[in-house]
Amino acid sequence: MYGGGDQACQAVGNGILRPGDLSITIGTGGQLLAPVSEPAFDPRLRLHGYCHVVPATWYLMAAILAAGLALRWLRDTLFPGADYGTLADRAAAIPPGAEGLLFLPHLAGERTPHMDPHATGAFVGLTLRHTADHLIRAVMEGVVFALRQGLDLMLACGARVGRLIASGGGTRHPLWLRLLADICNRPVSVAATEEAAAFGAALLAGVGVGWWPDLATACAATVRYRPTVIAPNPAHVERYEAPYRCFSRLYPASKLVTGD
Repeated sequence: MYGGGDQACQAVGNGILRPGDLSITIGTGGQLLAPVSEPAFDPRLRLHGYCHVVPATWYLMAAILAAGLALRWLRDTLFPGADYGTLADRAAAIPPGAEGLLFLPHLAGERTPHMDPHATGAFVGLTLRHTADHLIRAVMEGVVFALRQGLDLMLACGARVGRLIASGGGTRHPLWLRLLADICNRPVSVAATEEAAAFGAALLAGVGVGWWPDLATACAATVRYRPTVIAPNPAHVERYEAPYRCFSRLYPASKLVTGD
């Protein structure tokens, strides 16, 4: 028998077996997975650490609870009936940084980096100049800012990260991919197979029954990527640094609102 958890299987389906590439998923929630060659952990327990399905390999994992869910909340609250592609198109017309508007996506509590079931969301910096389209852009940027917090923790714990391999519903619109590249300052690739977890589980089964001798051979034979790699835009990378630093300081203040 040969199997693994959902994130380990999606890593296999994306060809992420050894340290180097990192998977980043935007679905209902958001996850990052970075293989490591020896067990690693965050002393403050803000990251998860597990055995990979690859022999003698482990991985660090960060997770947020409301990624696509945050955009769904905004749609259902302010734009009922709108499709996500239309919302992202509207956000793409707003400049990076949403003209000073920030969004904390902690709508259902939070995992990485706060591990706080009582964490709350917030819009910060709202002014008369901001429109509904700014709100959409701020929500999408806030999701990726939260994911970057996990990336920064992984780097601090010794993970080697080069390319980001994106998966999940967030790969369906180019703005999500652009935000990942610019805010994380890493090139972004997308596997050709959208259902990476199921695909990875099938590859594991194939190795288990002897179809391939090992996972490296299985992935080399089957995993392909879209031809376009999204490179970070240096001007956008620089423009996001100050908003990201501000975003990273907002969580304690947002808790004061609730009295926690």
